[in-house]
Amino acid sequence: MIIEALRRIIENLLNQGNKALDSLPDPWAALQGYFGYDDFREGQCEVIEKLLSGKNLLGAFPTAFGKSICYQLPGLMLPGLTVVISPLISLMKDQVDTLQERGIDSVGLLNSSLTTVEYQQELKRLADGEIKLLYVSPERFRSRRFLNTLKVHEVSLFVVDEAHCISQWGHDFRQDYLALRNAIQAVNPGSVALFTATATPEVRQDIVNQLQVEKCETIIQSVERPNLKFSVCEVPGEPEKYQLLTKQLEQLTGKGIVYAGTRRQTEEIAKYLKSKGYRVDFYHGTRGESERTRVQNAFFDDTAAGIEIVVATNAFGMGIDKPDIRYVIHWNIAGSLEHYYQEAGRAGRDGQDSQCILFFCSGDRRLQEYFIEESTPNKASLLKLLKLIEASPSVSKFRLVKAEEMESVSEIDESKIRVGISYLEKLGFLQRMSNIPSSISVDLIEDSNVGARVLSSLRDQSTVQVIDFCQEHNLQPNQLIVELTDLQNDGYLSYSGTEDMMLIELYHGSKLFENISEEKIGGKQYIQNKRYQLDQMILYARTDSCRGKMVRQYFGESVDSDYRCNLCDICNPSFLDVYNSLIEKVISDGHQIAAQPHQTR
Repeated sequence: MIIEALRRIIENLLNQGNKALDSLPDPWAALQGYFGYDDFREGQCEVIEKLLSGKNLLGAFPTAFGKSICYQLPGLMLPGLTVVISPLISLMKDQVDTLQERGIDSVGLLNSSLTTVEYQQELKRLADGEIKLLYVSPERFRSRRFLNTLKVHEVSLFVVDEAHCISQWGHDFRQDYLALRNAIQAVNPGSVALFTATATPEVRQDIVNQLQVEKCETIIQSVERPNLKFSVCEVPGEPEKYQLLTKQLEQLTGKGIVYAGTRRQTEEIAKYLKSKGYRVDFYHGTRGESERTRVQNAFFDDTAAGIEIVVATNAFGMGIDKPDIRYVIHWNIAGSLEHYYQEAGRAGRDGQDSQCILFFCSGDRRLQEYFIEESTPNKASLLKLLKLIEASPSVSKFRLVKAEEMESVSEIDESKIRVGISYLEKLGFLQRMSNIPSSISVDLIEDSNVGARVLSSLRDQSTVQVIDFCQEHNLQPNQLIVELTDLQNDGYLSYSGTEDMMLIELYHGSKLFENISEEKIGGKQYIQNKRYQLDQMILYARTDSCRGKMVRQYFGESVDSDYRCNLCDICNPSFLDVYNSLIEKVISDGHQIAAQPHQTR
């Protein structure tokens, strides 16, 4: 029926004289030909219909819905270019690799993982019309040069994945998404598609407002996933969690993730489980990249050489496409239901029954309160940050900033530096531009008498320190990159470098900032919103009514007053029996648990 409905939609569009669709293949044939599927999943047809007809939409779809098909298929069918924005380098690469394995070569990738040569090769493929689906990281849109490159192409579809990242009231704000509003206006695509997995009605509206997408229709799929079983185990403190964890794991099979609130906790829990004979490792953001990759690969390895459990902070999981994760255990409450449901939802993507278990004690709130305070911009912290930016290496009004180096000298967390820069940008004190390399390796291909000052200055150099070179030759850093790129395109040289520095154009200094009020900064409103989200998370943990009902209502779904999900421990007496049994086992081991077992209603 879905195929027939889509057939009628396309035929109606053709009958209305939509010339852009005249040469399109049948969508059902395209689905079979490109992806080998015979039918669409429920809900995908409606999304594809709207995008093929040129409508703007915001789609809120749960994990495992199959949203990538919703933009990949129209992107391959529509006449122009489809641009897909994602903050996740690993996910972009996985999708590109998967499409290429299917024989779809008209796909490209532009992000910070590419060398300069690879980046230029992708731009050439784009210019030559070899790319239909272009995956781009959001920071690229801070570059006017890149925007100008896109503007010469007909962009049929502009896709923003993880769109909640544009909202400072969402659970995963990323400042690079702020550049997308201007990008959409500059590129003027045929339609815009905004996708998110977990966003409240307020955040969904903020997404549309922030990106200024007009006539944006909304399609919402229920967050409920019938194969996920949710339960909460309330205990008085950390020691009891260790005992409860081993008892829980005795009841579980397959591979799983244990999410903990701090890096130290991930290491301690992993050490504890290893002492109990489990194949386990820990993962957090400060482990080296090679170590993180090793842990991820070991988790994907289903042989005896692999690991069965990853103990991780929320740095693990985004873009991790392992369908057969059988359980997700949260050692602490998350900061919001959005965070919790997204992380728990990494279980059971293959549709098989899986467990989502939350350990909760009242002391967990203190950790999340600390995170809120630490992440909240205020006048004092922003003033300190602005002074650090002022003191950074400079070329004219430009400052070059390495967030990790600034973190080491200032003791300001790198993520807080990035959020603070976005606040200063919104307040009009600076503009963050596209990242540039701190050093560049140059290979002169041809000894030419061309009059470019950059080329003439490079004849005796193989490595260029960007700051020193720009200061010596009175060049703006972004202009240096432009001239190097032009010379490379003209065949005079090749260059490479890792874009590891933020380029910031400074408009106003710290003296003017001293006159800014706390109200204008908006920190109090931010704290109020985050505390509300935390309150809802705790309410979920402590509720004695259906957890599924509460989650669906939180995300804006309408449910009947007598609705029961029959998937949570409150609705399902067998879950309660398991919980009570675990409590008894812990007590029998000599560890007194003060938590009161849930009572069936």
